[in-house]
Amino acid sequence: MDFLPESSYRDAVLLLTLLYLLQLVGRQIYQLFVYPRFISPLRNIPGPKDHHFLLGQTINQFKSGSPSQPYLSWMLRWPRAHLIRYFNILNSDAVLVTSLAAHKEILRDKVYSFQKPPFLTRLVADIVGLGLVFAEGNVHKTQRKVLAGLFSPGHLKALLPVFQSKARHLSHLLDQIVDTGDGVVELVSLYSRIMLDIMGVFALGIELDNLKSIGSKTGNKPSFHECYHEVFEPTGLGQVLAAINGIVPIRWLPVEANRRFTQANKSVRSQLSDIIRDRIRTVEASKAAGMDANTNDVEDLLTYLVAEKYFAHGEVGDRWTEDNILNQILTFLAAGHETTAGALVWATQLLIEHPDKASRLRTEINGLLHQSPVPDQRGIDSLAYLNNFAREVLRLQCPAINIAREAAEDVVIQGTLLPKGTTVVMQPAIIHRNPTIWGADCDEFKPDRWDKLEGEAADAWAFMAFSQGPRVCIGKAMFMLEFKIILMELVSNFDFEALGTAKMEDIKLINPSALLRPEGGLRVRARRVAV
Repeated sequence: MDFLPESSYRDAVLLLTLLYLLQLVGRQIYQLFVYPRFISPLRNIPGPKDHHFLLGQTINQFKSGSPSQPYLSWMLRWPRAHLIRYFNILNSDAVLVTSLAAHKEILRDKVYSFQKPPFLTRLVADIVGLGLVFAEGNVHKTQRKVLAGLFSPGHLKALLPVFQSKARHLSHLLDQIVDTGDGVVELVSLYSRIMLDIMGVFALGIELDNLKSIGSKTGNKPSFHECYHEVFEPTGLGQVLAAINGIVPIRWLPVEANRRFTQANKSVRSQLSDIIRDRIRTVEASKAAGMDANTNDVEDLLTYLVAEKYFAHGEVGDRWTEDNILNQILTFLAAGHETTAGALVWATQLLIEHPDKASRLRTEINGLLHQSPVPDQRGIDSLAYLNNFAREVLRLQCPAINIAREAAEDVVIQGTLLPKGTTVVMQPAIIHRNPTIWGADCDEFKPDRWDKLEGEAADAWAFMAFSQGPRVCIGKAMFMLEFKIILMELVSNFDFEALGTAKMEDIKLINPSALLRPEGGLRVRARRVAV
């Protein structure tokens, strides 16, 4: 048998290697440059063309004045488009949803054809946990059905005194600041603490007591709030690393910002796990003593979940492992305190900018308080201007910026095929500031607009602060109640004055960010209202 010379073998191996490398290079060129521009079924959708050749719109997004600014400019350029296409990193396809019809298809009609994108899981799951927000399909349906009972009108009624008590604590703290200093206070930190206190009672059934220990330490060990602040509100390099980690996992890098995050996150989870295990022991002891549990009588999330675990029959109870419970607690702590705190920050800024509206709101609130110093929910809901004011704050300055999804399968939206894996971005601001929906004055703060909504603005889907459809925010009613109660306390007792920047449009925002937050916080001067 004849054999090929050794040089021929070597040449064949080199040729095969070269062909393999050429195939890899060709595939990358196709994916990066040929497919997105000439093959993609999304290529004919309107969208920006000023992409970076490799990073898409990422650089433009990071350089913009706010997390929503690029998307708003595209919406204003194509206000009647259903979808706007742009490039993500490595020129992957992404679409911005701009019409009510497209939102309804994605969030209602075909809601389970979409899932949370992997980058979002990497970005926030290690912070907020893989709770209800990240559950998909039947798991989401089951979890939501179980958790819905905790947000029933009866449970909210039981929480009303908690909200009112914490609002009074906030008022007392502001009184101290006014009495002992110049009344200057940083709102982001202040409101974050009060809302975390409220969520401590709701989610854990305990008093975190952060209001009474602002700036304090527990020995040499940081308090729960200090660790939580480190995780949720990183500064400088920490913000950059958090954003990059959503694209490429980099938490392993040995830099100080990563070490601080890891230690703080570990401390938060450890403290919560201790509380969970203690509650499990309490419920186990109750069960061993022959006691039954009725979740209708439970007011906090943790006891509710543990009771479901040990007293529910069948698979529902079996799913609440200690890990699952921790994830749910993390999710509700994050979702329940950061968004409401952000809404309060922007509400205060709008009170400063619109003293006439603040005066009108105070008159309405004081009218109720004179009749009932501690009003019930019916009394609070009767305040029409307060309700309008709260909704207009959320329309104009919605704290939650993005609703991100990924097509879990090929799906057609408004006649356009979105291939599996397509990133889909929805932003409340895109609907709330669309002049074809809310009119030419959509950028103005006008609470009275809610008295007479017309055209598309009258559609429930024109208000996206809590999303819509089967995955609408489960805590929507709770959010509105606590938001209005704290506004009532603030407006009836204090006036606020701007320090430096007085206009909303001049406030520098954190970017990138999952929440609409002022960079460096927002310092104002509080003054007690003259009686």
